[in-house]
Amino acid sequence: MSFYQRLEPLMAERKMSQKDLADIAGVKAPSVFEWKNDGTTPRADTAIKIADYFNVSVKWLVLGEEDTGLTQNERDLLSIYRLLDSRDQGDVFGIMQMKLENAKKGDTSFSSVNA
Repeated sequence: MSFYQRLEPLMAERKMSQKDLADIAGVKAPSVFEWKNDGTTPRADTAIKIADYFNVSVKWLVLGEEDTGLTQNERDLLSIYRLLDSRDQGDVFGIMQMKLENAKKGDTSFSSVNA
């Protein structure tokens, strides 16, 4: 699987065009076209920008190898978290902190949160 073949589903998930990707990566649209059609990969600094944007490892994006040390659930949580606006991220973070404090106290029941 090529760099672009790994990238394509990530773009589709966010309904991004090649132009959108070029803007995020800081390159011109023809570069993205080359990644897709020639099977080339971007420069390291560009690959890092793209990987950071999609919350995936550069090693996975470029080589197809996992190295994050994160479980699939953790990667899914991070992906969802990054799609939220900053207010909702704060709410989620607060809920997680509350759940951790409750777990430390031995209370593992679900507590409702008024957001």
